[in-house]
Amino acid sequence: MQKFFADFETINRFTLSLDYHQDKLECRHCLKHDQFVSHGIIYKQRSIAVVEKVGKRIFCSNRYGRSGCGRSFQLDVATKIPHLRYGAAELLLFITSLLLNLTITEAYQKATGQFESRNAWRWLDKLMVRLSSYRTGLTCLADKLPFQFITHNRRLQHLLPTLAQLTTNADACPCSAYQFQRQNAFM
Repeated sequence: MQKFFADFETINRFTLSLDYHQDKLECRHCLKHDQFVSHGIIYKQRSIAVVEKVGKRIFCSNRYGRSGCGRSFQLDVATKIPHLRYGAAELLLFITSLLLNLTITEAYQKATGQFESRNAWRWLDKLMVRLSSYRTGLTCLADKLPFQFITHNRRLQHLLPTLAQLTTNADACPCSAYQFQRQNAFM
């Protein structure tokens, strides 16, 4: 099942025609195809005045004569990073700041505007966990790249060449492109 879409309008068109897409949709829990119902919009509060639509929920209906399992699924815009307050643009700014040899704390503060930077280390840990999946999509090995990064942090020595290759291969935001192409969360 497709999880990430280019924009909200594409998600909206997809969920308005769920009966048409029965062959593409399958509940991973009960394995039924024709029980999906649109279930609501997901919003992200960017500021006090700005609320953005970033996804929709669908569920495998077990109501009104349907025999689904009742589980909900989330369809997201590719610019939204699941389970992260900030989006792909902030994450890309964090990555490019690291590539420009800023410290981890400075990169996080520049990307988010937050003074407290303990989440920067969490972001770095999440990026390290996903390192092998980033490398599988690259055309050359990240260890043999022409990019040289001098850092005392061992995690960054392994991570930065791969992230540099990801950012040079992508036409737009590499985080969004990764999610849209692989249908898997970037972090």
